[in-house]
Amino acid sequence: MLEHFATAFAAHAAFDGVKAALRLVANRHPELEKAAEEAAASKDALKIEQAFESAVGVIIAEAKAGTISVDGATLTALRGIKFDHQHGTVTIGNATVSAAVLVTGGSADATGETTIGGNTTLASQGTKIEVGSGASIKMTGGASIKQT
Repeated sequence: MLEHFATAFAAHAAFDGVKAALRLVANRHPELEKAAEEAAASKDALKIEQAFESAVGVIIAEAKAGTISVDGATLTALRGIKFDHQHGTVTIGNATVSAAVLVTGGSADATGETTIGGNTTLASQGTKIEVGSGASIKMTGGASIKQT
């Protein structure tokens, strides 16, 4: 799934065109938007996972046993962004991450760690977490933050 992450970074360079294309797809496939909204409203982890897998405009970054580091970047997705440390490490700092649904941390049975460093904003359609300079949020194992 790291390929989705790399593709998203490459697509960011032409974000306006990509964003317009994703809106067009969403207009042609309203069932995807409805499924994502229902999953977010249900707060059911399985439904959220299924919505992430089937939705257009989603970034899924899975560390497996490796490392994902986001520093000084802006990530925006039409539907959702999910960072799952699994058995590895995810570090996000000096960044802005926004999507309708945003999930950071670990999935069930995870042993890894996610650290959200200072000067970072995590925003969903209805929530916003701002981590100031010198502050951080650390999640280990299966701990996660789900923003809808």
